[in-house]
Amino acid sequence: MSIMTLNCRGLNIPECRSHLLRVLRRKRVSIAMLQETHFKEGAAPKLRSTYHPIGYCNNHPEARRAGVAILMAADLGFQELDKMTDEQGRFLFIKGVIAERVYTFATIYVPNSKQAQFLRGTLKKLHNFSEGALILGGDFNAPLDPLMDSSTGHSSLSQAHIRSIRKSLGELTLVDCWRAIHPTNKDYTHYSAVHNRYSRIDYLMIRQEGLSRIRSTAIEPATARSRWTWNPRYLNRQPGHGD
Repeated sequence: MSIMTLNCRGLNIPECRSHLLRVLRRKRVSIAMLQETHFKEGAAPKLRSTYHPIGYCNNHPEARRAGVAILMAADLGFQELDKMTDEQGRFLFIKGVIAERVYTFATIYVPNSKQAQFLRGTLKKLHNFSEGALILGGDFNAPLDPLMDSSTGHSSLSQAHIRSIRKSLGELTLVDCWRAIHPTNKDYTHYSAVHNRYSRIDYLMIRQEGLSRIRSTAIEPATARSRWTWNPRYLNRQPGHGD
């Protein structure tokens, strides 16, 4: 499977949706985890294609902001078991079966304040919901390691705040896929003009035991209105069986 997490910065314009779906097909993305779709509940446009006919969305109830979605390619043969959302369009959990194996896919859009508090509560819900292989993608609005994930070597968040976020992730044994493959590299997914700082705040994570299944990870260039994070290929194979 090829899995991608992407901050879309709004998909209400038809051209943006068409462009996104073309990119996903061209790159043969199996599962796309999207944040900031900016869809309003009751007025959300269609976000599907023949290549990605299965789409789940969680939209904001009152305005065109926040919003998350998960799109799945037709050839996955995904069979849904359950799903869970929140009331503000901040997270979406989907549980189902692919090739007789249970997976839980989660996409999260963390607010730009009280990140640790939000993640602590959301990850507890994910822990209770999840089953089988867990894959989490999202915009955390926080670098997990400012020294490595920020161009200035620091963050506006306190160290205590960041430690709390990392502790919540650790309790689910969630591991940063890109950092696991690129332990000494520096690359970024976001630029803040206010702080004149590049940072990596978009993450794709799996449980520790799934690391041996990762074939490759990459941070890709942003599209016109979107922020690419990674396009990792998560292989459905047993360790030692080869690629």
